[in-house]
Amino acid sequence: MSLREFRPDDLLAWQRIAGDPRVAAHTPWPALATPDTAGAWLAETARMAQAQPRRSFYLAVEQYGDLIGTATLDILSFPHRQGEIGVYLRPDRWAEGLGTETTRLLLELAFSRLELHRVQATFDPRNLAGLRVAEHVKMRPEGVLLDRYLIAGQWQDRAMYAITLPEWRGLGRQPNVVFEGVAEEPLIGSPRAEEPHLAEPRPEEPRLEEPPAAAEPPIDEPATAPAQEEPLVGDTLSSEELFGEGLFRDLAPDDVPSADRDGAEPQVLTAQIVTRQIEVVEILPRDL
Repeated sequence: MSLREFRPDDLLAWQRIAGDPRVAAHTPWPALATPDTAGAWLAETARMAQAQPRRSFYLAVEQYGDLIGTATLDILSFPHRQGEIGVYLRPDRWAEGLGTETTRLLLELAFSRLELHRVQATFDPRNLAGLRVAEHVKMRPEGVLLDRYLIAGQWQDRAMYAITLPEWRGLGRQPNVVFEGVAEEPLIGSPRAEEPHLAEPRPEEPRLEEPPAAAEPPIDEPATAPAQEEPLVGDTLSSEELFGEGLFRDLAPDDVPSADRDGAEPQVLTAQIVTRQIEVVEILPRDL
């Protein structure tokens, strides 16, 4: 058993395999019923093989020089090292254990050569032989994807199986990595935890000598008024500060709430806008 790139002289043999309705019943593409459609498929696989970095490996399965099917590996994500495999064999070579051997070769390619971390495979739930192949290579069932493919006008489900690099090496499932991050900032209006009292008072920090006061501006130049500090969340503001020279000086006096005009309750600032800057990180694919 070996995997190799397709060649132009594989056209007729591949068309007989991919055009067989029994094979096409389990493929994500329609039956390649004519040499022209099979030739277009081979041309597309050759084009994808030249892509840099290469994402798709559509390989011929060969035994003793005889083309018996195809084995596929698609890289779903370079940063996350994810891939998906598929095996499609000639019907007269079914039930000989060749599907299991071909799948093992694909996993060897994925984990040893391409350094992927997780590989998945999907099967028609009615394809019991395909499900047994996944179990033979120690892949785990992960559920059923409903209506994954639209083939010949009908939606088809797929059963999902997967295996990770540690599992393939016989190490079993590894625990998820826990990242320690900073505590979330409290929401606006939420009470803040009081700082614990220290047993001993903190030593006073040394005081720096105050710089000399700036010279007063000349009489001809108006002095710049100091910037007004913004009120903190929860600070109590009077109506003069809100509607006089304060935050809402453009409002008319009639807009002042009656309780504040009468001096019963001062206004309280309860909202604040915080702007954060988000850093964008570009992720490049790994070199193959």
